[in-house]
Amino acid sequence: MNDIKGIHYSEAEFDKNGKLKRDPNVPAGTTDLIVVSHGWNNDRDEAEKLYSKLFGNFVEATKDDPAIAKRKLAIVGVIWPAKKFDALMTQITSSGAPAGGAASIGAEDAAAAQAAIRAAIDRVAPLFEEAEEKKNLERLRELVPSLEDDPDSQKKFVEILRQLLDPQNQYADQRHSEDSSDVLFEGNPQNIFDNAKQSAPASATEPATPAAEPKDAGATDPTGHAAGFLDVVSAAANAASNLLNLTTYFEMKKRAGTVGKNGVGPLIDKLASAVKSIERIHLVGHSFGARVVTAAADSSTTPKLHSLSLLQAAFSHNGFSRSKSGFFHSVAKNKRVSGPILITHTKNDRAVGLAYPAASRISGDSAAGFGDADDDFGGIGSNGAQQMDSGEIFDGANALLAVGSKYQLQAGKFHNLKSDDFVVDPQGGDAHGMVFVPEVAWAISRAVVS
Repeated sequence: MNDIKGIHYSEAEFDKNGKLKRDPNVPAGTTDLIVVSHGWNNDRDEAEKLYSKLFGNFVEATKDDPAIAKRKLAIVGVIWPAKKFDALMTQITSSGAPAGGAASIGAEDAAAAQAAIRAAIDRVAPLFEEAEEKKNLERLRELVPSLEDDPDSQKKFVEILRQLLDPQNQYADQRHSEDSSDVLFEGNPQNIFDNAKQSAPASATEPATPAAEPKDAGATDPTGHAAGFLDVVSAAANAASNLLNLTTYFEMKKRAGTVGKNGVGPLIDKLASAVKSIERIHLVGHSFGARVVTAAADSSTTPKLHSLSLLQAAFSHNGFSRSKSGFFHSVAKNKRVSGPILITHTKNDRAVGLAYPAASRISGDSAAGFGDADDDFGGIGSNGAQQMDSGEIFDGANALLAVGSKYQLQAGKFHNLKSDDFVVDPQGGDAHGMVFVPEVAWAISRAVVS
């Protein structure tokens, strides 16, 4: 694929350490470079489908726009090893899971609980392909029969997960209180396992009622499934599933941050210098791809970053907050983006709205609103940017608008765009991947020409 409806397209491919495997080509004369990153469960084909749909809609939405016509655009699609899963994470609801151990459940339920734990391990396994990693996965499987009521096995389960994720302690800088990853590595293993038994309230698993179907309602979700829901009859199965969810989350967070910092950041600096005609660079990211491009913005040095569009981003809603010491608060503090920062958010997104805060329950915190704006562990793709300083958030109308509508975008401001009306799964399910719709493309285009 060399273009998307007339816009030059090339790919920048990275390995999990951020090493560039395929160099993109950007034509001379390009004035606006758009760098876009897919999320955590896209293979190459689905990433390309997402980019093609999103920017195909971008072209259609702006075909009569003189401001876009004055610019010469090029797109660089980031490809990184995020893996492809049929069901990446499973959310445990509270309708099952009695508080007791194996003695309090029957043999049939105990067998079902063990099967659920093994299935959760199998979902995580494709992320870990090295020989030592596979040994640790096998050690987890060996613990399953005794995990229900043996504290030593429960502690070992947590300790093995730590070895699986960071055997040489290379990623301490990725640990943070905003998602309890600091607790996962540094907390008491037994307390971690016990706290992980907490489930999402059953009422929280209901999707938001769609206000409208996207205009492309017949399309299938090009991102695959991001989350499922499961009732489990065992507290240990709850704990294991939540901990394995967090393992998946941390591994993808680690990769996304590394690819952004070590790969995409240096690449945009190089392109900004090598292609003299580039006046502005626009970063766009979906799901964990939002972390890729935010890490790139944070680590890059070019003054040409003009806009940042985060589409159903899978990181903390306090990620940009100074008062909460958010992981990316320096992006706001250092004014790394000269133009607007757009954040789509909706309760229709269950992957960010539920699975993310559920995996963070290991801290022992049980905020009143599960995944809501007052939950310390809410996702930015569910609630928008929270706990920001005065003047950082645009205080006017903040909603995703229909194509052709006028936005009041302000330079350097965060725009929390409530997207319930347009980021919708037409089947009533998880809308995490429905970010390719024309209304999202239109909003990105307004940031480009702002």
